[in-house]
Amino acid sequence: MEIPKALVDKIIKKQVVVFVGAGTSMDAGLPSWGKLIEVILDGIGDREPKKDKYKTALKDEILTPLEVLTKIQEHREFAIEYLEKEIRSYDPVSPTEIHEKIGLISSKIITTNYDCLLEESLPGYEKITYSNNFKISKLSNYDSYIFKIHGDIHEPDKCILFPTQYEKLYKDKKASSIFELQKIISDKSILFIGFSLSDPYITHVFDFVSDVYNGFTPEHYIITSETNKKWPNRITPINIESYKDTNKALQEILNKVNSEPKNNIKEKINIDNNVISISESLEYDLPPQNKFWAGRQKELDNISSDNFKVIFITGIGGQGKSALAAYYLKNCFDNNVFEFADWRDFKEETNRFQTKLISVIKRISNDTINSRQLDNSSNSELVDVFFKELQDKRVLFVFDNIDSYIDLEDFRPTGGIAYFFEQALSVNHKSKFIFTCRPFIREASVNFYQLKLNGLDEIESQVLFNSYKIPIKQTDLNELSKKAFNLTNGHPLWLNLIAAQALRGIETVNKFIDGLENKTDFSEEDFSSILSDKILNNVWYSLNEKQKTLLRGVTETVKPETITDLKKILNSELNNNQFNKAFKVLKNLNLIEIKTSPISEDQIELHPLVKEFIVSKFPQKERAKFITLHVKYYDSFIYILKPQLNSDMSLSSFQNWTSKIELQINNGDYQPALVALQEVSSAILSAGFSEEYLRVALKLFNKINWKKAIENEYSYFHAQFSVLTTILTQFGNFEKCEELLSLYSELIPGKSSNYLSYCSEKCYLHWYQGQCKEAIEIGEEGVYLLEKSGITDNYSLKHNLALAQRDSQKDNSIKKALIYFMKNENLNEILSEINKDLGGHFYGNIGKCLELLGEQENALTCYYYSISILYKEDNSHAKLNIGYASSWIYNVLKNRDEKLKALYFLKSSINAWQQSSPPRSEKMKKEWRNLSFDKESKKEVNKIPDWKIENYCKEVVSKNILTLATKF
Repeated sequence: MEIPKALVDKIIKKQVVVFVGAGTSMDAGLPSWGKLIEVILDGIGDREPKKDKYKTALKDEILTPLEVLTKIQEHREFAIEYLEKEIRSYDPVSPTEIHEKIGLISSKIITTNYDCLLEESLPGYEKITYSNNFKISKLSNYDSYIFKIHGDIHEPDKCILFPTQYEKLYKDKKASSIFELQKIISDKSILFIGFSLSDPYITHVFDFVSDVYNGFTPEHYIITSETNKKWPNRITPINIESYKDTNKALQEILNKVNSEPKNNIKEKINIDNNVISISESLEYDLPPQNKFWAGRQKELDNISSDNFKVIFITGIGGQGKSALAAYYLKNCFDNNVFEFADWRDFKEETNRFQTKLISVIKRISNDTINSRQLDNSSNSELVDVFFKELQDKRVLFVFDNIDSYIDLEDFRPTGGIAYFFEQALSVNHKSKFIFTCRPFIREASVNFYQLKLNGLDEIESQVLFNSYKIPIKQTDLNELSKKAFNLTNGHPLWLNLIAAQALRGIETVNKFIDGLENKTDFSEEDFSSILSDKILNNVWYSLNEKQKTLLRGVTETVKPETITDLKKILNSELNNNQFNKAFKVLKNLNLIEIKTSPISEDQIELHPLVKEFIVSKFPQKERAKFITLHVKYYDSFIYILKPQLNSDMSLSSFQNWTSKIELQINNGDYQPALVALQEVSSAILSAGFSEEYLRVALKLFNKINWKKAIENEYSYFHAQFSVLTTILTQFGNFEKCEELLSLYSELIPGKSSNYLSYCSEKCYLHWYQGQCKEAIEIGEEGVYLLEKSGITDNYSLKHNLALAQRDSQKDNSIKKALIYFMKNENLNEILSEINKDLGGHFYGNIGKCLELLGEQENALTCYYYSISILYKEDNSHAKLNIGYASSWIYNVLKNRDEKLKALYFLKSSINAWQQSSPPRSEKMKKEWRNLSFDKESKKEVNKIPDWKIENYCKEVVSKNILTLATKF
């Protein structure tokens, strides 16, 4: 039997999902699918007069099992009863070696089997049935699972048995189980075991996914004894003589996997040594691969020193800053010092610090903190949470290409990274932080070290050229390397490009060098233009059309892509063979950077200078074709993801939209970009990825012609402008928000409905900064125009005005806010009886107004009503609001000198926010520490388990509400 090498590689990189069919259960003695139908027919014999005819038709293959089930569907209840009885009769049966080997091949298993042999064999795997929507929504978060897509015998009434059930399950576009199945098939290779693929519904899913991706789904595999069968598209058979040889085939696969050379730390990041720990979703970025290495020993020794917490590697483009960091991480990593490493790339990605940091926090907290919990947190709050979670962990962090976060006057980190940099230097931790950027940093702290990279020396250049194994005499090679060194001043990127040319022949490289000599005057100031105009230009004209096509296709990527995905994107321009040939040449010429991981397919991108050269070479119109190919690729993912677009999606899923929007912006397609942004904005913001939204929205609004967009009424321009300014305000980017609002007010015609939106956003901006007087002034103008026109308030204008009035510290204004928040309800009735339909936030806002007016008793009543409603809700927003309500109750109780009760509610706010908003929780912990109160009481309350704190608070709330009910 022949085991495909590609399958072995995919298993090693954890890119395979095993699909288990009835054959594996038959190996343990359970009946086949056909035999199971016969048992059901025997069971319902008294009710079904055609039982024997159906059995004969089944045996003679006149009818399929599904066709028989169609005919006996009226006996469904009894059929399920006999199905359960038959399968449960095999409960004492033990799993076989096959089940155990399946777990060794993959930690992700899908099965159509109802029995529980897989679960018994693999007890650590999470069992997920198609009907459990909660677990299915979290499928990608489980490290190991058994996904039972047709049900489990312990829930016989939910087992998918009859064709009508299949129809309902597979034709329902909103069925989360089938949606997840489609995603898995489109993303991972499937290995079918004990399965004939005769199930028309499974093949329907395969055909659907294949059509969407134009046949470019991953290759799938099936262990089979059927030799003359025509398999569905993209399925490769592994032939065995009979199904009894399945165990033998699995062992052969495992032997092949185990015989593959283990990834050596000298070559790649090693899983076993946990340099970069396993993460199926690859939330971290991948370091670049160094083809050959020479020199830099002194620099490596300095990086390895224990004397520095923070190291900056600086130098002009192409000097090997990222390469040095990657080489250190892969080749000098000490497992006795660090637990694992984390690489983040900020290349050409401004405004991404928060998104990256949230992902790092998620990782170092072992997923106990997620992005939604950190939603709307400031940079400093996130940094504080990061170092709190880091504690004594020993991690090597690399923040690569942070150029966009360097102040070009002070030459120090700025923006989000500034505070992070300061804390990395000052906080007591056991980790190491490496940053790379071009500018030299002005810093002289004791824990700081800077490496400014210059070119390689002559000997190091010679070592590099020797690594290429160029087929010429050593004396000629030494002369060539000396010539290249003198020409480039030892610049590593130039040296590598010239050495790669030498592999094409000595005449080729001499001609290449002759074309450069006397034309290059090396200097750092005009380095980029020299590189583009001289060296890269010569390289470009040495390429054929297919190689140029591939290079141009890679140029338009907005993030590193795998070879498989690039083949899908460029399939209309390059067939598989053409792609492979062109890729091999570009790789050999060092024009493509490869990012490697032992747990996923390698990713490729271009060196920034190579990308800059190609972008500058072609005008917008000539780039459009390649950008469009990338957009179509992302559209295929969006087609599948769109029906399930919600806040539970991962960042990588949302990036199908944001990457598409970036490409549309690059192509000047601003109207479709607005439509896509509108489509994804609500879900991505609810998921807590506000900065990812902000990044693409700002890019779009910085590029688009506002005057043209307003005059031609571009769809969603105004709606997205409103969202953008709100998020800018919440992120504390007040200056940018003010700038955009000012431009908007100049361009919108007169005081139309768009002016009301302007007033609302301006009001919110002032209120958020505590400028209540200014907020009220613009808010009242907007509300006056709104009421005068009689149109609906679709702009949150009155609400934002009410927030400003509430916090104005003026009784008159607070009373106006109170009237608004009461929504025409009577205050006495509001206070006398709780109305759960009004919602927790309704009572919270009213309570805040009353507290500010000095009516603490009534404020407390509203807070109790608010939190009692919130206790009954089960979502992250409820937890967040419970934190607010608890903190407000604490404040009132503290002022009333009910200090013990106040302590419980303070602790309640800490606990609620610990789950929903760690930064807010940290603020309340500070309040706890600074609270002047009996130390013993604080100590005792602090020891009480969270659930008892919650129960105590619920009891206090319940008693007070009961007292209020009897009072009125």
